Amino acid sequence: MTDLSVKYMGLRLKNPLIASSSPLTATAAHIEELARNGIGAVVLKSIFEEQISGEAAMMARYGNDSPEAADYLHAYLGADYMKGFIDLISEVKRKTDLPVIASINCMSKGKWVEYAGKIACAGADGLELNIFFMPDNETQASAEIESRYLGIIEAVTRSVDIPVSVKFSMRFTNIFHMMQASFNRGVRGAVLYNRFFEPDIDIDSMEYVPASGLSTPAELHKSLRDVAIATAEIPGMDISVSTGVHSGADTVKAILAGARTVQLCSTLLINGMQVIGDIDAFLTGWMERNGFGTVDDFRGLMNRKERPGDPLLERVQYMKTFPAEI
Repeated sequence: MTDLSVKYMGLRLKNPLIASSSPLTATAAHIEELARNGIGAVVLKSIFEEQISGEAAMMARYGNDSPEAADYLHAYLGADYMKGFIDLISEVKRKTDLPVIASINCMSKGKWVEYAGKIACAGADGLELNIFFMPDNETQASAEIESRYLGIIEAVTRSVDIPVSVKFSMRFTNIFHMMQASFNRGVRGAVLYNRFFEPDIDIDSMEYVPASGLSTPAELHKSLRDVAIATAEIPGMDISVSTGVHSGADTVKAILAGARTVQLCSTLLINGMQVIGDIDAFLTGWMERNGFGTVDDFRGLMNRKERPGDPLLERVQYMKTFPAEI
């Protein structure tokens, strides 16, 4: 009998499949449907400080332009927006038995702490910090940006008792240093990786247009190497693989590399929620064929601790891909 249950940041999940932050985790009705289809946990659609600020600014522009009015609108909209988010947490907890991980993305340190505290009090089981600062000039040093990340992380982990994860971007010189520094500041989970909406160029109109917001299975390889190294070097950090997980095979690969969970988004939007059952069935069948009773039995079997010196985790893979002569 196979057991698909896992622990992620101390939370018990019936399987390693998490619905990541997306429109599918923005309403209780959608989340109930995810639960019926067998999802293990959900990350609620991120709460963005910019949404509050932008809406308040727009209303102030077409209403009273006084600073007092703008402050009032910001406070009122912020409270209303937060209430809706907190009500969602309560409703999902009431209607399902899913672990609920909230997600926040703010601009100012004070709001990170304020929102995190309210979310924890509302009954969320965990908190995912969706942090990204977009460097757009040559004056911002890497150390300065990393310091801003760590300052937010430390402030949030000190303010809440629920487990905290960070959804990292690929744009770090040394992601392993950032993960260790975050772990030292109380973070218990790392999500690899945050996938951003990138621009494309329409060469006919010569205008910027949005690139596809959905991932492809080919993007999974961007995470596998880093997961294999991170789980060997920072064993206390629970890793969740996000970008590129579309199938049961992708899920097995991520766990073999060392991930505790995977996060599903694009595949749910492309294939529908029934893909959860397909992945679950594939994982069960693969485990039975290979004699694994639990997910932990094979988790990390291909990380760097288990495969020390594997050349495909090092620079030599470049030489293997592009030989000197063709």
